[in-house]
This record gives sequence, structure tokens and C-alpha cells, in this order.
Amino acid sequence: MEDITLTDDRTARHKTKDSVFTWLFRDVNNVFELYKELHPEDTAVTVDDIQLETLQTVLINDIYNDLGFIVNVNGNAKYVLLFEAQSRWTENLTLRILFYIAETYRRYLKETKQSEHNAKRINLPKPELYVLYTGDKGLPDEISFKDDYFDGDAPIDVRVKILRQSESNTIYGQYIGFSKVYDEQRKIYGNKLECIGETIRICLEKGYLTDFLNQHKQEVVTMLSDLFDEQAQREQYDIAVKKESEAIGEARGRAEGRTEGEARGKAELLKKLIELGNSVKQLSDMLGMSEIEIEGLLAANT
Repeated sequence: MEDITLTDDRTARHKTKDSVFTWLFRDVNNVFELYKELHPEDTAVTVDDIQLETLQTVLINDIYNDLGFIVNVNGNAKYVLLFEAQSRWTENLTLRILFYIAETYRRYLKETKQSEHNAKRINLPKPELYVLYTGDKGLPDEISFKDDYFDGDAPIDVRVKILRQSESNTIYGQYIGFSKVYDEQRKIYGNKLECIGETIRICLEKGYLTDFLNQHKQEVVTMLSDLFDEQAQREQYDIAVKKESEAIGEARGRAEGRTEGEARGKAELLKKLIELGNSVKQLSDMLGMSEIEIEGLLAANT
């Protein structure tokens, strides 16, 4: 591998929201390879049959996903496949993917000039939903929307397959292996660019994404550097939120203390006035307070 210029104390600057996953699979040839790994029986499909449909941006709700594509055969859409890459597990993943598939179908109907309001059934490609999981949490081979949220009792469902094996003989396995190597090196080097250099070196030795890394190693350095910066920003944000919460708590405590002190002072004054022979009704007329309010203060501060 050609040397990459790294400065030991260089930290990341936030430049892009891109990731190694999205960069890898923006190449339709890599997407085609991914599809063939999942459907080796489909010998008729060629790279020209792959239509990328990743949700980049949607104005309503800002819906976007990591990878989506449609497989066309003889002019007919056969499959729509959606992928999410996850290193940290989220319990709301099936709900998000439900949004993704709904938005993908909405766009597909618009592109094919079909309408769900037609009396005749419209043509839809069959959905396949996947998560490439690179973390350490033990997960089943499949997760379910109705199982996640309704203990299996719901009229709708979305089922998502989990891919988590880091194997060098599949492109998705190589990506998972790459991610695991990166996480291991982060534990050793932290947010130093030495972590990136070691990640690339080890992955080339193991056969993880060798063509991709040799062609795009400088872009990979930039993208992983950005991850360092995003992590630092998240940590700083968490610290700031914690400090703000503590400050609000202290201010609320002081305010509550002042309020309690004022109430006690009013009650002491009322007691002294009653000891001097004033009735609750007389105090109400004199101080402009209701009798119920006076009795409440006295009862609370006895």
C-alpha cells in the first residue's frame, strides 16, 4: 500500500456526512456484487439491471437511509432491497425501516406513473430488508416490527434480516470485517490517525475491501477522520447538556428554597396576628387573602 501522510497529533475536522459504507456502495458494480451474493440463483441479472434508489433527502421528516436499490429484469422491477449499516444498536430500527420502505414505494409509484388509488392492483417489486451490524450485541437472524413494539400482536409487520458475519468471501462480510478492525484499533489508538493507518494496513492483510482501499485510501482517511470529529462533538455536546441540566437543577432548587422560605415567613406572621386576637376572617379582609389560603399556609407550616 502506498504510504499515507499522517500527523500523529492530527485530529479530525468535520467535512462530510459521508461514510465508508455509502462510498463503497455508491459504485453500482459493488451493489451488483452484493445482490449476487444474496441471490446466487439469479443468473440472468446484470449490472445494468441495478437501479440505485438510496433515500438521500426528503423534505418531510428528513427520511434517508444507507443503501437502497431496485433490481429490474426485462423492464420489470423484481426486487427492492434496503440496507442499513449499524455499529450501535437502536431499538427503533424496524420502525425506521418501515418509513424507508414506505417512502421508497411512494417514489417508485411516482417514477412509474402508478397510483395507489387505482381500482386495479398496481405492480410492486418484492421488498427485502437488511441490517449490516458491526457491533458486539447478540442479535437474532431476523427482527420484526410487530415483535419489537407489540409482542407479536399487530395487523402490520416489517421483517428485517441481520447480516453480521465478517467474512472475506462476500463484500458485505468484508465491510463488517473492516468495521470491526477499525473498532479494535480505536480501542488501542483512540482518535489518532495512526488508528486509520493501522486499520487500512490490517484490512489489506486480511483481504477486507482491498480493491476499494487501494483505490480510495485517501478518501477513507478523510471519512474516518470525520468520525473522530463527530465523536468529539457528541462528547462535548453531552458534557454541555449535563452542565446545563445541573445548572437548571441548582437554580430550581434555589427558587424552590426561596418559595418555601417565603411561605414559612407568611405563616409565622399569620400566627402572630392570630395570637394578637385577629380571626382568620379579619386577616382575610385585612391582607386580601382568602380564608382557605390562610388556613392552608397555617396547616402546611405548623
